[in-house]
Amino acid sequence: MSTPARQPLNFPTEAAMRSFADAPDPRLRHVMGLLVKHLHAFVAESGLSKEEWMRGLEFLTQSAAITTHERNEFSLLSDVMGISSMVDVLSQRPDSTPSSVLGPFHNLDSRLRENGCDLTQGQPGERTWLSGRVVDAQGQPIAGAQIDFWQNADNGLYPAQDPQQDPHNLRCKIVCQDDGSFNFLTIRPRPYTVPTDGPVGALLRASGRHCWRPAHYHFIVGAAGYASLVTELFPQDSDYIDNDTVFGVRPGLAVAFVPSDDEAVARRYGIATPFHTVRFEFRLSQQA
Repeated sequence: MSTPARQPLNFPTEAAMRSFADAPDPRLRHVMGLLVKHLHAFVAESGLSKEEWMRGLEFLTQSAAITTHERNEFSLLSDVMGISSMVDVLSQRPDSTPSSVLGPFHNLDSRLRENGCDLTQGQPGERTWLSGRVVDAQGQPIAGAQIDFWQNADNGLYPAQDPQQDPHNLRCKIVCQDDGSFNFLTIRPRPYTVPTDGPVGALLRASGRHCWRPAHYHFIVGAAGYASLVTELFPQDSDYIDNDTVFGVRPGLAVAFVPSDDEAVARRYGIATPFHTVRFEFRLSQQA
């Protein structure tokens, strides 16, 4: 009895790539062709077993189950795999502030607050007056630019992780003044662990990796006619500044927290001196 002929190993790859060959969108056609090609190469090179394949599918299913409006496990997976950072590096414009990872805790529903607002609301934390400007590639101010800001609390947690926090705690949207300036009072951020209660946390533990990020502020900065900027600012003396588990630190985004005895600012917010000051200029490039 003759042995049934086996299909060549490259048959599934070529067939799957052909299935996308007529996609009407040329970019989709190109991306899906490359994705199939390299995913299949990974399967072949690693000798992926059916059991490992099923475990991978279960990992993705668990990631979907734990994802909510306030927490995106797939975004976290992209972060710890270095994919988010790689996309940032590829899309970086030479005439703009370096971008960084979005992270899993961005909330589209942040409230619009007045320039100069106080986000601290009496909570613990080292008071920090954060100010700066939004400018174009030539250094000219961008009137009406908007800043979407969020950070963790003094306990290292975001509202999505801590039911004791208001969902809008330490986050806001602010419209810059005509000279591109902004300022508000917040607290110094803390290093924290990425969420470890889901499949990504299990992956980090299985891989012997730590789960810490350096302290940071998150920003999305945008204006009409300009490319939106997703970025972070890091205290330059923070723990894990050289070993971020999501590879988000960029040259130029590590900043000094400078002590200040400015009595006018202290009276304005009713805070003690000294407090921290951070000043930063965000540079946006024009939309292509």
